[in-house]
Amino acid sequence: MAKMLILRGNAAKAGSYPDEHGKNIAWPIGALHVKAATDYAEQQGYEGVVLPVGGSPQSQKSPQAKAALKAFLDPDDQSVAAFYGFSGGGYNLRHILEYLAANEPQSLHRIELVVVIGAPFPEGKKVFAPATYNKIARKKAKNWTDADWVVVYRENPKTSQMPKGLEGVGTHMFGPDVLLKGWPEGK
Repeated sequence: MAKMLILRGNAAKAGSYPDEHGKNIAWPIGALHVKAATDYAEQQGYEGVVLPVGGSPQSQKSPQAKAALKAFLDPDDQSVAAFYGFSGGGYNLRHILEYLAANEPQSLHRIELVVVIGAPFPEGKKVFAPATYNKIARKKAKNWTDADWVVVYRENPKTSQMPKGLEGVGTHMFGPDVLLKGWPEGK
C-alpha cells in the first residue's frame, strides 16, 4: 500500500492547543489530531505515517523537513506517494517540495497527493501546485516531463464546521477532523 507522510504542527506546551475533546494539552512532538489525519489517509487509500517531529522551525533544514526527506527518499522504501502537512508541517511541506524540485526532481513523479491544512499562504493553493515545482525541476533535469499531483488545501475551518459542543475552543486544531468529514473546497 502506498504511504501518506503526515507532518505535525509545531510543538507546544500545555494550554496552547486543544485535543479532539477540546482539552488544552501539551504537544511535545508537534500538535496534530493524529486519528483524524491517519483516518483521512486511509480514506484516500494510503497508509498514514505520522512523523514524530514538530513543525517548528520551518525550513529545508528543519528537523521535520530532514526527517520527511529521509523517509521520502529512502532507497529501500519508495512507497511514499502523498504528503499531508498540518499547520507548521504545511509550511515545511513547501520547503520539502522546493528541495525535491531542485535536488531530486525525478522523485516528484512519485507524488500523487499533497494535503495542506491550517497553513495559510497569501497565494493559497498555488503554492503547492505541481506547476510551481515543475518550473524549478525544468531547470535541473534535461528532457523534463512534468510531474502532476492533486492538491487539497484548506486554511482553518469556520466555527459552524466544528464538532458539536466544541465551537468555543478555536478552529485551527480541528482542520484534520473537518477535512475527514468532507470539508468542501471554498472560494
